[in-house]
Amino acid sequence: MPSMTSTTTSFAFTWAAFYGFALAALILSGNWTMEFLALFCHKDAYTLGDFGQVWAHWHAVGCAFVGLTNLSVVRDARGGFGPDGKVAVAQNTAFIFGVWGVQNVYYCVTRDDLFTPLMWLNAIACLGTAVYSLQAAHGITSKSTGKKA
Repeated sequence: MPSMTSTTTSFAFTWAAFYGFALAALILSGNWTMEFLALFCHKDAYTLGDFGQVWAHWHAVGCAFVGLTNLSVVRDARGGFGPDGKVAVAQNTAFIFGVWGVQNVYYCVTRDDLFTPLMWLNAIACLGTAVYSLQAAHGITSKSTGKKA
């Protein structure tokens, strides 16, 4: 993988924070309007019911947690996370966005009756965030061990 500067590594955490918060806001927007969710899901097929809405809220909290964790790394001016902590956050971020990306691709392919073509953008953004986070983890590891990436 190509090496990342500290600026691009920092931006990887910033992007993951932004995207985590954006996904949480998108999911929670369904409490007030279906218009934003309908950009990604066919409105007539979006029937979670009462219990499904509880699951959606849990997922939104998970997205917000990913955003908050990455934002904590971005705002860590005193270096409390250290290289090992930053690598752990980047790897965990890569894992969760990778899982979300694979799930979204799977459902875009197998359940196009549920999702609009714009859902592909979310799937690709999740996978891209996962790759970007892996690159950040690799760059931090290389920098802290003195190895060239």
